[in-house]
Amino acid sequence: MIACLDNMSTEYATMDTTPADDDTAASWEAAEARAWADLYAAAPAEWAADVGQGTRWFGDTLAIHWAATGRRYFSRAIGLGVTAPATEAGVDDILALWERLGISMCLIQSMPHCAPGAYTDWLRERGLEPFDQQDRIVRVEGAGTTDPVRSEREITVERVRAETAEAWSQFLQRVYRLDTGPWLPQLVDRPGWHQYVARERGEIVAARGMHVGRDGIAWLGMDGPVPGIMTQDFEPDAAICARIVADGPRLGARTIISDIEQPSAGLDTPSYGYFGALGFSRPYTRTHWARV
Repeated sequence: MIACLDNMSTEYATMDTTPADDDTAASWEAAEARAWADLYAAAPAEWAADVGQGTRWFGDTLAIHWAATGRRYFSRAIGLGVTAPATEAGVDDILALWERLGISMCLIQSMPHCAPGAYTDWLRERGLEPFDQQDRIVRVEGAGTTDPVRSEREITVERVRAETAEAWSQFLQRVYRLDTGPWLPQLVDRPGWHQYVARERGEIVAARGMHVGRDGIAWLGMDGPVPGIMTQDFEPDAAICARIVADGPRLGARTIISDIEQPSAGLDTPSYGYFGALGFSRPYTRTHWARV
């Protein structure tokens, strides 16, 4: 893999796209569900109630909700049809939860591993249509890496500590245009959570978090600004991801999962370049379904 971001000129090689089997995909989706469950659990109860934030398990499927945002990504189902076969009643129960909460901006996922075969037909019958996609990317222990950032920019990466938690929280709130109240600082030093920021000329320019589960599967998220969507400057995120991959073994991460939120059929954007250089593969694509 050649992945040089020098002067925004990047050469690309093909990222490994070997599919994952059903059990492996289920373990990754379950790990993400647990990360989101703990993420929302960190929110102070009174604040969470005020903004309509919470989670509910439907068997092995997690449904999350955050009504005040009016944004689909924060009210969605994780693992449906993958961690266990879906049922029509199960789909209806999740949709009914959001309806009771007055949430119309919500998402249900599908992916190649979803069962039974009629799963996406059930979604269409309920008025859902494909809305967008994400590429699941995964790095397994022992994968080879090269430095994805080769430029003269002075970008430094640091772990978020108690003394920098407020600055990190304020940065993410500005980037996402969200009010997270007293919630985000609760994640700093919370077991399993590791937050990072990139600085340039002393200012925070990017952030990304990692949740390491007890099973050694680490989920990367809370990235801002989102590369390819919120910004075309990929270097700060690449620098953070390189640091996370270096820190991962010491923090108990044997497998790291994340997403490319602006997927490319040709795998030919800078995100594929630097994640590929860090040893990530792209085993499958996830499709979000919504009423649009």
